[in-house]
Amino acid sequence: MNPEFPLLSELHKIKNLSIPTPSFALAQRCLHRTLRETSTTSTPTCKHFVGHSRSGKSFIFREFEAQFPAVRTPSGLKKQVIYVQAPVKGTIKGLMEALLEALGDPNWMRGTYSNMLSRLLNLLHKVECKMIIVDEFQHLVDKGQRFLLTGATDWLKALVERNTFSLVCVGLPSSKKIILRSEQLRSRFDATIEVPVYDWADPDSRRIFRSLLNCIQREMAPFEVPNLSLPDLALRMFIACGGRIGLLSKLLDRAVKNAIWDNRTAIRMEDLAEAFSTSIWFGNELRLENGPFLGALSQNVVPDLCKHAMTLADEVPYEEEDRQTHLGTLAVATKSPSKAAVKKEIARALT
Repeated sequence: MNPEFPLLSELHKIKNLSIPTPSFALAQRCLHRTLRETSTTSTPTCKHFVGHSRSGKSFIFREFEAQFPAVRTPSGLKKQVIYVQAPVKGTIKGLMEALLEALGDPNWMRGTYSNMLSRLLNLLHKVECKMIIVDEFQHLVDKGQRFLLTGATDWLKALVERNTFSLVCVGLPSSKKIILRSEQLRSRFDATIEVPVYDWADPDSRRIFRSLLNCIQREMAPFEVPNLSLPDLALRMFIACGGRIGLLSKLLDRAVKNAIWDNRTAIRMEDLAEAFSTSIWFGNELRLENGPFLGALSQNVVPDLCKHAMTLADEVPYEEEDRQTHLGTLAVATKSPSKAAVKKEIARALT
């Protein structure tokens, strides 16, 4: 324990939270069934998941990939699920480089298109890959050059031609263009699955959001926070994150870290307000004096205020984009990172 900062061990408090929301459980169930069905269908198994920015979609797929760490065998390392993010400057060569790096190719930046594709397919076979997850799929969307989009569709077709593994593509709604552009891709991909954002105007969505806050509340010890799931505070939390679970996590993470550096366990409304103003980019644009935690809320402005917050949350500034390529590498994990609640949900889904 650090005597100067006794709460330092709690730095990962929010990062380590894993709450199996309905959309999380549904996606996990779909992914597990898809993995089991790999190579059993007459055509390649291709899934497309879409969700708005900060809806928590990337977390779903990173958690899934983490449940299948690399395994060392006498014939080499085996990895059932490979996860990779498409580079921000989305090119097929860049994506193949990312996949080759994730697969441990020492020359991942070298080679022609055909050479890299051949090496990629051989490595996927060697590690006995059953599923590739390509996140940030929208980075491959044509930005005014039809040739680039045509190249993306041709590459995707070549990738799944052997029907030896499943392909899961994850991205913003704009990524639908890649699939819709090609009749052959449309016939290979199943119906698009949406990871929803929460909507305060929808009673069921509001109920789930409050339930999520209640689950988070139970996991916050040793930190003492106001009752997040009470109607008034739940509404304020919703406005602060625009219904985006990623922004909710970012807000709470900043509040916890501020408490750690201040050597306190109490997180008050004023502390939530400070966390909001420093961690949420649209804080200054919200139409509420004194912000969502200290401002006065009247029922006649709540509907418009919630819509305004959802709109602001959807406008991700460039600097907020995740420009790092996250790799589901062949490093052998020492232990499974999945949480007990997730395991229980997955076991139930597979019965």
